[in-house]
Amino acid sequence: MANYVFSFLIMAFYMMFGLSSSSSINQEHQSLLHSGWWNDHPNISNHCYWDGISCNEARSVTEIVRGPLRIPSSKELLWIQDLNITAFPNLLILYLSGMGLRGTIPTKITRLTNLTSLLV
Repeated sequence: MANYVFSFLIMAFYMMFGLSSSSSINQEHQSLLHSGWWNDHPNISNHCYWDGISCNEARSVTEIVRGPLRIPSSKELLWIQDLNITAFPNLLILYLSGMGLRGTIPTKITRLTNLTSLLV
């Protein structure tokens, strides 16, 4: 019984303070890499140190503020769908203004229940 109570308290602590498991941290990292929007950080393994990324104490992304990038050629368009938005459960702020993104805002963005500010 004591183990059950202890496990419950640990889980409640993680939920209350927005802490994430290493699996979800890895999902966030992979989503950022896959987007291709951070190719200028190949030698920095911790995504929390990338330009435009802010994280909480558990290294979970809470802010993505990515301003203008180089202007893509017509062969190299940037798509908003390139970022797996559902990989960021603790995201509070998403600013992607000036990136020249194509596509529509994914409806999956409604799953981000902590999102308080959006600018695309």
